[in-house]
Amino acid sequence: MLDLVIRHCSLPDGRRGQDIGIQAGRIVAVQPALAASAPQEIDAAGQLVSPPFVDAHFHMDSTLSYGLPRVNQSGTLLEGIALWGELKPQLTQEAIVERALAYCDWAVARGLLAIRSHVDVCDPRLLAVEALLHVKQRVKPYLDLQLVAFPQDGVLRSPGALAQLERALDMGVDVVGGIPHFERTFEHGAESVRLLCEIAAKRGLRVDMHCDETDDPMSRHIETLAYHAQRLGLHGRVTGSHLTSMHSMDNYYVSKLIPLIAEAGVSAVANPLINITLQGRHDTYPKRRGMTRVPELLAAGVPVAFG
Repeated sequence: MLDLVIRHCSLPDGRRGQDIGIQAGRIVAVQPALAASAPQEIDAAGQLVSPPFVDAHFHMDSTLSYGLPRVNQSGTLLEGIALWGELKPQLTQEAIVERALAYCDWAVARGLLAIRSHVDVCDPRLLAVEALLHVKQRVKPYLDLQLVAFPQDGVLRSPGALAQLERALDMGVDVVGGIPHFERTFEHGAESVRLLCEIAAKRGLRVDMHCDETDDPMSRHIETLAYHAQRLGLHGRVTGSHLTSMHSMDNYYVSKLIPLIAEAGVSAVANPLINITLQGRHDTYPKRRGMTRVPELLAAGVPVAFG
């Protein structure tokens, strides 16, 4: 006896007229005209039945805050970070929770059942961390919310950020984050990658680092991230997010870089919606599109997700 049968489904691979049998919360059969009964049956009437959608990169602590405290006039990442700095002193835990829960309702209503959200740890109060850990428990029955400890202002650049990041991990945040291209110097950026990867290795955690979200082709922290992933045996547990500088790198360098990323087992997350908005703001013409090299990464066997 099954618990649920969904009949007459269309599947993402093109199969039609399929029945799906579910028992104890797991799919146990997928076939046409499934000869089994269940106390609950749903007729999909030929509609698409798919795995849930996943948003691999989000910032739930700032969701639904457009226009607070003002609108980004330049459209650049740097002004966006400055705006967040202006908003942080005004934040309350209640407001973050309220906005995040509203967004989670929207997400689930559209089939989005797994979200990886970065949460800023540069506020000594860790107000947003507490708020999103609360939200994570509230939505747990219907949404898989994974949190990344994200030092928005730079883990070395921002006083106390490293200790606050470790506190956030102690509180239950799942993943180690970073933003090496926002550190004061390239050397500090590289040092931050080393420190953060070592913290993740020591704690047995994953890494998801904002990496090279810039139009500068000399921003090459993804190379350092891949190196430390390999050095520390973090294969399959490290993600480089954004990677937009790759759109401006010369092809020879990229021909070395992408195989290194693949060899180290590092994944990539591209964020088309935001990066085609933020990048290229200093260009006259031609204007860069702000996207990393998705087809080339996929061709090399690098897992690529979108946020």
